Amino acid sequence: MKISLTFFVVMLSLPFSVQMAEAQALSEIFLFKATAETEDGVYHWEYNSPNDFEYHMEGQAFHGEEAKDKVESVYQNANVNKDVTDEELAEAFKNNGCEGLTRLDVRWQDENGDLYTWLWQEETE
Repeated sequence: MKISLTFFVVMLSLPFSVQMAEAQALSEIFLFKATAETEDGVYHWEYNSPNDFEYHMEGQAFHGEEAKDKVESVYQNANVNKDVTDEELAEAFKNNGCEGLTRLDVRWQDENGDLYTWLWQEETE
C-alpha cells in the first residue's frame, strides 16, 4: 500500500514539473523577438507587452492584428523558456517553416524582467 501511494504521489507531481519547461503565454511575458535568416530571406517576429505585435517577411511589415497570429504561432511552436537551448530553438524554427535556416537570434524577457538571448548560426565547413 505504501508503494502504491508513493507511486500515485509521484505521478501527480509529474505534470507540474513538465509544465515548468513549457513556454509562458505571451500575455505573461514582457518581450519576445525572433529574427530568422534563411536562404530565402530574413523573417522577424516581435511582441512587446501588453499588445504590440510585429511581423516582417520578404520586405513587408505587418503590425497589430495583422501580425498577431504569426507571432503567436511561432512563439508557441518555439516553446521559448529559460531552459531551452539555441539548438532546440533552431530545430523548432526549421520544423515550422524556416527551411534553409542559417542564423537565428531570439530574445525573451520573462515576467520578472529577466532577459534571455539565444544566438544560433549554421556551422560552416
